Amino acid sequence: MKNAVTRGLDQEGVLPGPMHLRRKAATYNIKAKGYQDNLRNRGLVFSYALAVSEENASGGKIVTAPTCGSCGVLPAVLFHLQKSKDFSDTRIIRAIATAGLFGNAVKQNASISGAEVGCQGEVGVACAMAAAAANQLFGGSITQIEYAAEMGLEHHLGMTCDPVCGMVQIPCIERNAMAAVRALDANIYSTFSDGRHSVSFDKVVEVMKQTGHDIPSLYKETSEGGLATNYSFE
Repeated sequence: MKNAVTRGLDQEGVLPGPMHLRRKAATYNIKAKGYQDNLRNRGLVFSYALAVSEENASGGKIVTAPTCGSCGVLPAVLFHLQKSKDFSDTRIIRAIATAGLFGNAVKQNASISGAEVGCQGEVGVACAMAAAAANQLFGGSITQIEYAAEMGLEHHLGMTCDPVCGMVQIPCIERNAMAAVRALDANIYSTFSDGRHSVSFDKVVEVMKQTGHDIPSLYKETSEGGLATNYSFE
Protein backbone atom coordinates (compact mmCIF):
# COMPACT_ATOMS: atom_id res chain seq x y z
CA MET A 1 0.00 0.00 0.00
CA LYS A 2 2.80 2.40 0.88
CA ASN A 3 4.63 1.61 -2.32
CA ALA A 4 1.51 2.21 -4.39
CA VAL A 5 1.10 5.65 -2.80
CA THR A 6 4.72 6.70 -3.30
CA ARG A 7 4.87 5.36 -6.86
CA GLY A 8 1.65 7.11 -7.77
CA LEU A 9 2.86 10.43 -6.37
CA ASP A 10 5.93 10.28 -8.62
CA GLN A 11 4.00 9.68 -11.84
CA GLU A 12 2.78 12.34 -14.27
CA GLY A 13 1.18 12.40 -17.71
CA VAL A 14 -2.03 10.68 -18.78
CA LEU A 15 -3.64 7.36 -17.93
CA PRO A 16 -4.04 4.64 -20.55
CA GLY A 17 -7.29 4.60 -22.49
CA PRO A 18 -9.35 6.70 -24.89
CA MET A 19 -10.22 9.40 -22.33
CA HIS A 20 -6.60 10.53 -21.96
CA LEU A 21 -7.32 11.37 -18.33
CA ARG A 22 -4.47 13.31 -16.75
CA ARG A 23 -2.91 12.07 -13.53
CA LYS A 24 -3.64 14.41 -10.63
CA ALA A 25 -1.95 12.85 -7.59
CA ALA A 26 1.40 14.63 -7.92
CA THR A 27 -0.23 18.02 -8.53
CA TYR A 28 -2.62 17.66 -5.61
CA ASN A 29 0.23 16.60 -3.34
CA ILE A 30 2.34 19.63 -4.24
CA LYS A 31 -0.55 22.08 -3.95
CA ALA A 32 -1.67 20.61 -0.61
CA LYS A 33 1.69 21.38 0.96
CA GLY A 34 1.14 25.07 0.26
CA TYR A 35 -1.90 25.22 2.53
CA GLN A 36 -2.13 25.24 6.30
CA ASP A 37 -3.54 22.67 8.71
CA ASN A 38 -6.95 21.30 7.74
CA LEU A 39 -6.82 22.18 4.04
CA ARG A 40 -3.32 20.75 3.75
CA ASN A 41 -4.35 17.51 5.44
CA ARG A 42 -7.40 17.05 3.24
CA GLY A 43 -5.37 17.80 0.13
CA LEU A 44 -2.73 15.27 1.11
CA VAL A 45 -5.36 12.59 1.71
CA PHE A 46 -6.83 13.38 -1.71
CA SER A 47 -3.39 13.00 -3.29
CA TYR A 48 -2.69 9.65 -1.60
CA ALA A 49 -6.03 8.19 -2.71
CA LEU A 50 -5.53 9.51 -6.23
CA ALA A 51 -2.01 8.08 -6.34
CA VAL A 52 -3.15 4.52 -5.60
CA SER A 53 -6.22 4.70 -7.83
CA GLU A 54 -4.13 6.05 -10.70
CA GLU A 55 -1.67 3.22 -10.22
CA ASN A 56 -4.58 0.80 -10.52
CA ALA A 57 -5.88 2.57 -13.63
CA SER A 58 -2.47 2.30 -15.29
CA GLY A 59 -1.88 -1.37 -14.52
CA GLY A 60 0.38 -0.80 -11.52
CA LYS A 61 0.68 -3.00 -8.44
CA ILE A 62 -1.94 -2.27 -5.79
CA VAL A 63 -3.66 -4.06 -2.90
CA THR A 64 -7.30 -5.04 -3.36
CA ALA A 65 -8.78 -3.71 -0.14
CA PRO A 66 -11.55 -4.54 -0.68
CA THR A 67 -11.45 -4.27 -4.51
CA CYS A 68 -9.28 -2.83 -7.28
CA GLY A 69 -11.81 -0.08 -7.98
CA SER A 70 -11.78 1.02 -4.33
CA CYS A 71 -8.09 0.39 -3.64
CA GLY A 72 -7.19 4.01 -2.86
CA VAL A 73 -9.32 4.60 0.23
CA LEU A 74 -7.70 2.51 2.98
CA PRO A 75 -4.08 3.21 1.91
CA ALA A 76 -4.77 6.95 1.77
CA VAL A 77 -6.19 7.07 5.29
CA LEU A 78 -3.53 4.85 6.86
CA PHE A 79 -0.63 6.46 4.97
CA HIS A 80 -1.76 9.91 6.09
CA LEU A 81 -2.29 8.93 9.71
CA GLN A 82 1.07 7.19 9.96
CA LYS A 83 2.90 10.16 8.47
CA SER A 84 1.05 12.81 10.46
CA LYS A 85 0.63 11.00 13.79
CA ASP A 86 3.71 8.75 13.75
CA PHE A 87 1.84 5.50 14.29
CA SER A 88 4.10 2.44 14.25
CA ASP A 89 3.85 -0.25 11.56
CA THR A 90 2.56 -2.65 14.23
CA ARG A 91 -0.37 -0.39 15.07
CA ILE A 92 -1.10 0.17 11.38
CA ILE A 93 -1.17 -3.61 10.81
CA ARG A 94 -3.63 -4.01 13.70
CA ALA A 95 -5.81 -1.34 12.13
CA ILE A 96 -5.68 -3.20 8.80
CA ALA A 97 -6.80 -6.35 10.59
CA THR A 98 -9.80 -4.46 11.98
CA ALA A 99 -10.57 -3.06 8.54
CA GLY A 100 -10.40 -6.60 7.16
CA LEU A 101 -12.93 -7.85 9.69
CA PHE A 102 -15.49 -5.33 8.47
CA GLY A 103 -14.68 -5.98 4.83
CA ASN A 104 -15.04 -9.72 5.28
CA ALA A 105 -18.33 -9.27 7.15
CA VAL A 106 -19.74 -7.49 4.10
CA LYS A 107 -18.23 -10.02 1.70
CA GLN A 108 -19.78 -12.88 3.67
CA ASN A 109 -23.21 -11.36 4.27
CA ALA A 110 -23.71 -9.18 1.19
CA SER A 111 -21.21 -8.39 -1.58
CA ILE A 112 -18.19 -6.26 -2.45
CA SER A 113 -18.81 -6.57 -6.19
CA GLY A 114 -19.83 -3.50 -8.16
CA ALA A 115 -21.34 -5.82 -10.77
CA GLU A 116 -23.62 -7.28 -8.10
CA VAL A 117 -24.54 -4.39 -5.77
CA GLY A 118 -23.10 -1.25 -7.35
CA CYS A 119 -20.31 0.98 -6.10
CA GLN A 120 -21.75 1.00 -2.57
CA GLY A 121 -20.22 -2.47 -2.26
CA GLU A 122 -16.80 -1.24 -3.35
CA VAL A 123 -16.13 2.38 -2.37
CA GLY A 124 -18.79 2.26 0.36
CA VAL A 125 -17.21 -0.78 1.97
CA ALA A 126 -13.71 0.69 1.57
CA CYS A 127 -14.89 3.81 3.39
CA ALA A 128 -16.31 1.70 6.21
CA MET A 129 -13.07 -0.25 6.50
CA ALA A 130 -10.96 2.89 6.60
CA ALA A 131 -13.23 4.58 9.13
CA ALA A 132 -13.01 1.56 11.44
CA ALA A 133 -9.23 1.41 11.09
CA ALA A 134 -8.84 5.11 11.85
CA ASN A 135 -11.09 4.91 14.89
CA GLN A 136 -9.11 2.03 16.31
CA LEU A 137 -5.86 3.93 15.82
CA PHE A 138 -7.23 6.80 17.87
CA GLY A 139 -8.30 4.53 20.71
CA GLY A 140 -12.00 4.19 19.95
CA SER A 141 -14.12 1.73 21.88
CA ILE A 142 -15.61 -1.30 20.14
CA THR A 143 -18.93 0.51 19.78
CA GLN A 144 -17.25 3.65 18.43
CA ILE A 145 -15.28 1.61 15.88
CA GLU A 146 -18.47 -0.13 14.75
CA TYR A 147 -20.26 3.24 14.57
CA ALA A 148 -17.53 4.72 12.38
CA ALA A 149 -17.74 1.76 10.01
CA GLU A 150 -21.53 1.94 9.96
CA MET A 151 -21.46 5.59 8.91
CA GLY A 152 -18.87 4.91 6.25
CA LEU A 153 -21.17 2.42 4.55
CA GLU A 154 -24.54 3.99 5.39
CA HIS A 155 -23.76 7.23 3.60
CA HIS A 156 -22.80 5.43 0.41
CA LEU A 157 -26.03 3.41 0.19
CA GLY A 158 -27.42 3.33 -3.34
CA MET A 159 -24.22 4.41 -5.08
CA THR A 160 -24.23 3.11 -8.64
CA CYS A 161 -21.37 1.57 -10.60
CA ASP A 162 -21.26 3.43 -13.93
CA PRO A 163 -17.67 3.61 -15.21
CA VAL A 164 -17.18 5.63 -18.39
CA CYS A 165 -15.92 3.41 -21.23
CA GLY A 166 -15.98 0.51 -18.78
CA MET A 167 -12.67 1.73 -17.33
CA VAL A 168 -11.96 2.30 -13.65
CA GLN A 169 -11.20 6.00 -14.12
CA ILE A 170 -14.28 8.25 -14.27
CA PRO A 171 -15.90 8.54 -11.73
CA CYS A 172 -14.04 5.82 -9.83
CA ILE A 173 -10.77 7.62 -9.11
CA GLU A 174 -12.43 10.71 -7.62
CA ARG A 175 -14.75 8.52 -5.58
CA ASN A 176 -11.74 7.01 -3.83
CA ALA A 177 -10.47 10.46 -2.85
CA MET A 178 -13.86 11.57 -1.54
CA ALA A 179 -14.41 8.32 0.38
CA ALA A 180 -11.02 8.65 2.08
CA VAL A 181 -11.85 12.02 3.62
CA ARG A 182 -15.36 10.81 4.41
CA ALA A 183 -13.84 7.92 6.35
CA LEU A 184 -11.83 10.37 8.44
CA ASP A 185 -14.98 12.43 9.03
CA ALA A 186 -16.85 9.30 10.15
CA ASN A 187 -14.03 8.58 12.58
CA ILE A 188 -14.25 12.09 14.04
CA TYR A 189 -18.04 12.00 14.28
CA SER A 190 -17.92 8.66 16.08
CA THR A 191 -15.19 9.87 18.42
CA PHE A 192 -17.43 12.72 19.57
CA SER A 193 -20.13 10.20 20.45
CA ASP A 194 -20.26 7.58 23.18
CA GLY A 195 -20.66 4.92 20.50
CA ARG A 196 -24.40 4.44 20.94
CA HIS A 197 -26.39 4.70 17.70
CA SER A 198 -29.67 3.55 16.22
CA VAL A 199 -28.59 1.58 13.15
CA SER A 200 -26.07 -1.24 13.50
CA PHE A 201 -23.38 -2.09 10.96
CA ASP A 202 -25.02 -5.48 10.39
CA LYS A 203 -28.33 -3.79 9.58
CA VAL A 204 -26.66 -1.45 7.08
CA VAL A 205 -25.00 -4.44 5.39
CA GLU A 206 -28.41 -6.09 5.12
CA VAL A 207 -29.92 -2.92 3.62
CA MET A 208 -26.99 -2.49 1.25
CA LYS A 209 -27.48 -6.02 -0.06
CA GLN A 210 -31.18 -5.44 -0.69
CA THR A 211 -30.53 -2.03 -2.23
CA GLY A 212 -27.95 -3.57 -4.53
CA HIS A 213 -30.41 -6.17 -5.72
CA ASP A 214 -33.02 -3.44 -6.35
CA ILE A 215 -30.68 -1.28 -8.46
CA PRO A 216 -31.31 -1.86 -12.19
CA SER A 217 -28.59 -3.88 -13.90
CA LEU A 218 -27.59 -1.03 -16.22
CA TYR A 219 -26.21 0.79 -13.15
CA LYS A 220 -24.01 -2.11 -12.09
CA GLU A 221 -20.71 -2.15 -13.99
CA THR A 222 -22.29 -2.54 -17.43
CA SER A 223 -21.46 1.01 -18.60
CA GLU A 224 -25.00 1.16 -19.99
CA GLY A 225 -26.38 3.80 -17.62
CA GLY A 226 -25.58 6.84 -15.49
CA LEU A 227 -22.36 8.74 -16.13
CA ALA A 228 -21.23 6.05 -18.55
CA THR A 229 -23.86 7.12 -21.07
CA ASN A 230 -23.99 10.83 -20.29
CA TYR A 231 -20.30 11.68 -20.46
CA SER A 232 -18.71 12.78 -23.72
CA PHE A 233 -15.05 13.37 -24.52
CA GLU A 234 -13.01 14.37 -27.53
